[in-house]
Amino acid sequence: MSIPSRYDEVFRVLLRVLFLNIAVACAKLGFGYATGVVSVISDGFHSLTDGASNIMGMIGLRASRKPADEDHPYGHRKYETLAAAGIFVFLLLVVVEVTRAALNRLAGGAAPAVTGYSFGVMLATLAINLLIVRYERREGRRLTSELLMADALHTRSDVLTSCTVILSLGAVWMGYPVLDPIGGLVIAVFIARAGWTIGRDTSRVLSDRVVLAEEDIRRTVMSIPNVLGCHHIRSRGSIDHTFIDLHVWFAAETTLYEAHRLSHVVKDRLMQQYPQIADAIIHIEPAPPAAH
Repeated sequence: MSIPSRYDEVFRVLLRVLFLNIAVACAKLGFGYATGVVSVISDGFHSLTDGASNIMGMIGLRASRKPADEDHPYGHRKYETLAAAGIFVFLLLVVVEVTRAALNRLAGGAAPAVTGYSFGVMLATLAINLLIVRYERREGRRLTSELLMADALHTRSDVLTSCTVILSLGAVWMGYPVLDPIGGLVIAVFIARAGWTIGRDTSRVLSDRVVLAEEDIRRTVMSIPNVLGCHHIRSRGSIDHTFIDLHVWFAAETTLYEAHRLSHVVKDRLMQQYPQIADAIIHIEPAPPAAH
């Protein structure tokens, strides 16, 4: 699949999910404020950030599809990673808002009004979120998009929080209104956990953490005839857009022409073995005496 085609498909997935997330958020917030149920309001804010993260993801995606240029010789792929990091920021804001609302209710306030409609709204939005998670995860794997996978993880946390809200509504229905704000605090924990996971994964890309195991690369390189060894193996980037560089040893009497030809064989073999490699830099070196 070509890069423009991949970006277009990821963009379309995000656009479809955006409309669904806005509908879910409006339903939860509207019903939550009408009934005064803190857990539903908290869950509504969580769903609202789903839509906001979709918008940020689409903005980042438009920027990341630009080809390499003089100022960005490695391309603009990290803008998509930055968009995923933006989801992390939104989750932090939601944790603060949800915790504030829950603590205010614990400090005092009237019991929320829970009816059969409350359960109907939450079950309907839960079903939509389950469909979104399944859809985004499937498309994220197919398109190898960390942005879609991060967004699916975000929405999956929405599924967990919705289940918590339904349990809280049941407790309020049975005469335990204090469990409504407690449910809101539980939601904050779920959101914080999802935020930590997304922040961890994006920081690995932005800090150039190793992507491919050194031994796996060495095994592939050493399978090529006339290669005597390799070292200084480095990899960075994301799981679907990786850059590697390494030093490859050839016999000292190998001509420059032959060493150059073999270096391209090494590069082609690596990119065939690992399709996610965007580019590989091969440094040619004479093998040390111990390697002969």
